[in-house]
Amino acid sequence: MIINSRKIFTVFFVTLLSCLLYAQQANLIFRESYRLADVQNLVMALNSENVEIKNFRGYKVTVEFYSNNSSRSPVIKRANKSIIIENSREHSYKNDYCNIVIYIPYDFQMNSFDFISDSGSLSTEQIWASKISARSNSGSISMENVISRDTFAARSSKGFIKIGSFKGEYFELTNHSGNIEMNKVQAEYFNTTSSSGEVYIQLTEAPIAGSQISTNSGNIIVEIPFTENFNAQILSNSGTFRDNIKNIRKSARGEYEAKYNEGGAMITLKTTSGDITLE
Repeated sequence: MIINSRKIFTVFFVTLLSCLLYAQQANLIFRESYRLADVQNLVMALNSENVEIKNFRGYKVTVEFYSNNSSRSPVIKRANKSIIIENSREHSYKNDYCNIVIYIPYDFQMNSFDFISDSGSLSTEQIWASKISARSNSGSISMENVISRDTFAARSSKGFIKIGSFKGEYFELTNHSGNIEMNKVQAEYFNTTSSSGEVYIQLTEAPIAGSQISTNSGNIIVEIPFTENFNAQILSNSGTFRDNIKNIRKSARGEYEAKYNEGGAMITLKTTSGDITLE
């Protein structure tokens, strides 16, 4: 009898949870589409709203708001070929939520993409723009495919920063206590800083100008093809330096420099107490 009661309770709980999730997903309160010519710039200044960018095959940009409280709906404006989405600044309650879903055509190129939020997270598929900026105080930033003709900057204080692939001239990543992960990177130069989180960067080619990765207490892992030409400078007060390209393992205390193949731009890896790995 006890077992049957447990089964009944489990089925009831799962059904209730499914209904709640469906209700959240189905609560669409706003949808509007815009011509591509009217969306050269996409700007978001939000509070706790989560934003998801999806790609599709089409000829318009579509914005959707999902919320359980219509007064929490962000304000959307249009000016100078820009779509501006701002927090409504209405009082919100603990159980209020608002999710923003934006559909952008594949390979659509914008002038600028700017996301700033207090506690909301950003999740994107492909973003292609001259200037790309993503900042969140406590939310996470996850971007699958970033293409920048100029600069890309991402900043978070507590959430993680994860980039699936990047191609562009320059990027700057900053995180206080969360991890930074960047894969399939093609950049001319870069600067990455973390206080206590780990930094992992996978380079498909060496930068052509001086670049730096620094942490306070987090580890640094840099993956780069062994055939690339570059110089490396290792700076650390403690921790271990593992050079899996030259098969060297040593204390990273102090300063260490090495030339790889014909040499090239300097990549500086700096940490106070974390380990540094080059592979």
